[in-house]
This record gives sequence, structure tokens and C-alpha cells, in this order.
Amino acid sequence: MSLEKDRISSAQMIILGLLTLIGDMALVYPSVMAAGAHQDAWIAGLICIPLGLATVKLMLSAANINPNQTIIELSTQILGKWVGGAVSVSYLFFFLMAASTYVREIEDFMCTQIYEATPGGVIRFMAIVLLVYGLRLGLENLGRSAQIFFPFFALFLLCLILLFPNIKMDRIYPILNTPFPDMLHTIMYGVYYPYGEMCVLFMVYPFAQKHSKTSRDIFISLFIGAIGLNLIVFLSLTILGPYFSEHEFYPAYILAQRINIGNFLQRIEALLATTWIISTYFKTALYIYAFVLGTAQLLKLKTYKHLIFPVGFLIYGMTNLLAKDIIFYVKEIPVYWVDWDFTYAFVFPLLLLIVNYFRKRSAQAREQR
Repeated sequence: MSLEKDRISSAQMIILGLLTLIGDMALVYPSVMAAGAHQDAWIAGLICIPLGLATVKLMLSAANINPNQTIIELSTQILGKWVGGAVSVSYLFFFLMAASTYVREIEDFMCTQIYEATPGGVIRFMAIVLLVYGLRLGLENLGRSAQIFFPFFALFLLCLILLFPNIKMDRIYPILNTPFPDMLHTIMYGVYYPYGEMCVLFMVYPFAQKHSKTSRDIFISLFIGAIGLNLIVFLSLTILGPYFSEHEFYPAYILAQRINIGNFLQRIEALLATTWIISTYFKTALYIYAFVLGTAQLLKLKTYKHLIFPVGFLIYGMTNLLAKDIIFYVKEIPVYWVDWDFTYAFVFPLLLLIVNYFRKRSAQAREQR
């Protein structure tokens, strides 16, 4: 019997996936790409789109082995009790650490850009209270809320059009001047940072009401989201310049401060901050949901909702232990985080597909005998 009784529509799942793709990346993606490829970051971003969609295709193929099971159930079914259990625990650990990281991102951003004199613990507590409240209401309410807030998020992407008069193309010259190893390294970051973190949808996919065109709709929405991310990178390079894009923690936030139409429409960075927090909220909520649901499935509990409140306390502590300050968080964590994303978005799904293929071949051979 399934632990999750709620169901979400295909459109709600796609919106949650789009918010997960962009999420915290809306602010930090330009600096991540510019750090490796410099003025060629926009080219690396374009190369990442087909590779990222191919990664999502791989994850969907693994999820469709049994569309009614989460990655925790699939792992134990295909890989066996011990190996599958180890893979499941690894996924759960990643979900917990990712959720803690996103809460820390909200805390650091708010305390360094908006509420500079506010203690970080206060921002963190407020974020966790809202996350716990939202998750207690259930997956269906989370999906409906994403539909309601999505237009506000889309409005931010449309506001980027107002920056076009400020573009200076000479700031991205010379083109293709980045050494190949650096470009390759940047492409790996650009693929597995935004697209790899969509592995959390393994825990939501079984509870979505899918139809024949669900996969097509997923790819169309992710393609649009990827174009939006790379537009932010391009604007950051051509308006702020490669050096500033690389060394500024939140270049997209600085971009929003540059919007000025007739000295009337200006200082709309608060809108950016609001939309970014909305998208990061839903991304964080999905990761916490994945952790509590997966833990309940692994331990064969009757419900997962009793875990939400204590997990909120756990994340509060983990967020504080994650990094000693924002400098450590920005400079040290990303170097290793991309390996995690690669493992959970590519290595494990590919392993499930390969083992499932050989198990089917073996079963067919036994039947023919």
C-alpha cells in the first residue's frame, strides 16, 4: 500500500520540475559558469542544454522501469536488499544535505543582501517553519501552490527583457578563448548542477497523473527554463562583464538593480528576491518531502508525515553545520557538489537501467528453456 495518497496533475509536476531546475540557480548559475569559462560562459551554457536534457531523459527512462515506484522502491527491487538499500540510503543522505544547503542559501542571501543586521538563525527558523507547514498540508497542496505562484516567477524572466538596452557585446570578446579543459569542466558544472538536481523528481513522478504527452511536455518546459538560465548568464556577461560575473556572489541580483526605464521603473530587485525565494522554497520542499517519504518507505513505516516535524529540527542544525561562513560555502562546496549530482542523476539511473536490462534478458532466457 502506498504511503502517499495525494496525487498531482501532470502540469503541476512539470511546474515543480521547472522550479527545481531554475530554483537557486537563478542567482548563482552565472557566477558558477563564469568562474570556469569566463567570457565564453554563454557558449558553455548553450552546449549544456542538449546534454542536460539527455541526462533528464536518462532519469525518466529509469523512472519508467516502474512508473508507480519511487527511486527507493526501484533500487531495492532491482539491485536487491543490500546493494539497493545502500543506494537508497545514499539518495536519502543527498536529499537531506541538499535541503539543508538550500535553506542555507536563503539565509545567506537574505542576511547579506536585504536584512543585513538580522541574525541568520531567525531567517533559517522562518524558512523551516514555512517548509514544515507546507509539507504537512501534503503533496497535492504543494502542487497547487506551485501553480498559483508560477506566474509571479515567470514575470521575473520577462523583466529580463528590460535589460536589453544595457547590453555591450564587446564584453564577451574574444570568443572561444577559454582552454579546452576549463571549458569541459564548466560544461560538466552546467549540466549536473541544474539538471542533475532534478533527480528529486524520482520521488514525485509516481504520484503524478501522467498522459501520453507527459514526457514531451517535460522536455519543452525544461528547454524553456534552460533558455531562461542561459539568458541570465548572457546578460550578466554583457552588462556586468566576465570578471564581475565571476566574483560577485549574486550577479543576477545586481542585474535587477540595473533595470531603469525612464527613471520610473527601477529598483525592482526586491521582485527578483521574492521570485527567487519562491522557487527555492518549492525546490527545498521537494527535497525534504523526498527525504521523509523515502525514509518512511525504507523503514516500512505506515506514514511519513510524523517525520516532517523532527526532520525540520534536523535541517535547522545541519544548515548551521554545513559551512562556517558564506565564503566557505561559495568556494569549497561547489567543487564536490557536482560529483554528487553526477552520481545521483547519471551513475545510479544508468546502473538501474543496465541491471534491469540483464535481469529481463535472464528471465526471458529461462522462459525459453
